[in-house]
Amino acid sequence: MKDAKANPNNYSTASSAVSSALKAAGKPDSWLQPTLELVARESSFNPNAKNPKSSAAGLFQFLDMTRKNYGGSSVNWNDPYQQAIAGIKYIENRYGDPVKALQHWDKKKWY
Repeated sequence: MKDAKANPNNYSTASSAVSSALKAAGKPDSWLQPTLELVARESSFNPNAKNPKSSAAGLFQFLDMTRKNYGGSSVNWNDPYQQAIAGIKYIENRYGDPVKALQHWDKKKWY
């Protein structure tokens, strides 16, 4: 994935959305960098990213089933902040924290 320097506009949008969502969820500041690293790997900070080979889309590359399980039609999936709220819930539910999610990503190349 491309880093923030490759797309500073998307980085700013993604970073702001993730930071705000972490605060709203009551997560520690230590979650910001590993969560942004996941977003970088999954979508290059692009909230409109779509995988042409699957239903994966958005900052966190949620599949259709994941979107259904994390808010479905009650979430505006075009809104990076709402994507981040759902992404944080997913990370916490599945891995406990973003560091463990990154460890899984390092082994499997997905999370």
